[in-house]
Amino acid sequence: MDGAPKSDEEFQITITRTHKDYFSAHKALYAVEDAEKAGEIDFAALRRGERPKILSRPWSVEIYPTMACQIDCIHCYAQDRNREYRFKSMPVEMMDRLHVSLHRMGVRGVQYCGGGEPLIWKRGKIAEYIGGLNLDTTRAGMASNMLMGHTLADPETLRRMIFIEVAVFAHDDESYFQVAARRNCPEKVAANVKLLQEVKRDNGLESPAINAKILINQINYRWLHEIYDWSVSVGFDNIHLRLVDDYEDGVEVALTPPQIEEFKHSLLHLCDRYGLDYWRDNIGFILGAKGSSGEHSRCWTVRLGLNAWVLSNGEVYVCGPQWGTPEYCIGNLNFMEFDEIWGGAKHQEVAAKIEDRMMSSGCYKIGCRHIKQTKAINAALEGQVAFPPADEFEPRHSWFL
Repeated sequence: MDGAPKSDEEFQITITRTHKDYFSAHKALYAVEDAEKAGEIDFAALRRGERPKILSRPWSVEIYPTMACQIDCIHCYAQDRNREYRFKSMPVEMMDRLHVSLHRMGVRGVQYCGGGEPLIWKRGKIAEYIGGLNLDTTRAGMASNMLMGHTLADPETLRRMIFIEVAVFAHDDESYFQVAARRNCPEKVAANVKLLQEVKRDNGLESPAINAKILINQINYRWLHEIYDWSVSVGFDNIHLRLVDDYEDGVEVALTPPQIEEFKHSLLHLCDRYGLDYWRDNIGFILGAKGSSGEHSRCWTVRLGLNAWVLSNGEVYVCGPQWGTPEYCIGNLNFMEFDEIWGGAKHQEVAAKIEDRMMSSGCYKIGCRHIKQTKAINAALEGQVAFPPADEFEPRHSWFL
């Protein structure tokens, strides 16, 4: 099989302040083991290179409730696409139907993200859908700017959540304005994070993990120490660090080589200051290319149908970087239900097309987590790594791929 791993770094998706297994691609092994036990795939056939049928359900689904956002970050990965979608929000009746399908299919993880900011959809109504998820089968996750985080401050909502990733790129009002063109925000973010942590403590909840995702761009790369100190003061459960990429044409927010070198010295100083050995040990991963080494012509996420993306206008995709490209859309909730779209002729056609074009598109070079999960699955099929035990399912946040 192509893409056999050479080191643990091949499986790493994100580097946190302290090591957490939920940022390792090994959690994908739970999904394929579950499918094998259900009789939907045969490991021996996969080893022979036979193309399997698309699974009867995606393991996890990302929902973009809206393409609108109340801030305007210079590093937003979807500015042009959000504009092309006219900042559309999903109708309530469509969201209702989608959640009926997800429940019927037994989808394991539902992540509310964007696109835009999920918590501004219908003034925080997304919390009602999280609170209605079946605790026996499904958990929620979220990526948010946390300006409306108070809408999640209900124990039954938080009980169903595994993580909340909070975008952090500033440390005070002026720095926030320079990056996101809005004022009076850091204090709101801090207050909402502290509120959710209080609800967790008062109700004996261990989750969700409320994490700071520090995003470094050409404006804020000299503020690392201040941003880190602010994040610590807020009380996040963990902090991880990412240098942003130039996702869309004509956007130049990723650090230049000289800026990366300057940032490296700042990061090393921070590591010395606070004893951040895990960041120091993985500084090459933080600063370097996040794509997967080698060449790849297979993606198990696409081939098996492990993930789906549902946009605010009803479009459904099976590859994150491809959303917004019509030829990769497998269906639309305006015309069919999600569980009717899944596994259909269009889905099969698009999945084959994506894999056929992988070598020419080089999609695996941009740090896609699903290629790293593909490599973990390959390694398990080849006997290079063991399938993780059941008691590690929760610590690995294995509801989400």
